[in-house]
Amino acid sequence: MPLCATPARNLRRKAMKNVHLISLKKLLEIYPVSRATIYRQIKAGLLPAPVQIGTRRVAWRLDEIERHIENLQKVQLVG
Repeated sequence: MPLCATPARNLRRKAMKNVHLISLKKLLEIYPVSRATIYRQIKAGLLPAPVQIGTRRVAWRLDEIERHIENLQKVQLVG
């Protein structure tokens, strides 16, 4: 049986097809705060941490960021 045909590997491969990674630039476009705020929120455990995709490059999982944004509290506007 070839290595790529193992059930566990096929399961991982299917799961990875749905993973979309975004750069810091794209993150800042969809979550409009400062770069410093991004890293402050990561350190405080409020924002999902990035994943290392290269020696000097990180990215965020889009699904985690979207989930984070959906879970933000809605602000009640007075007026």
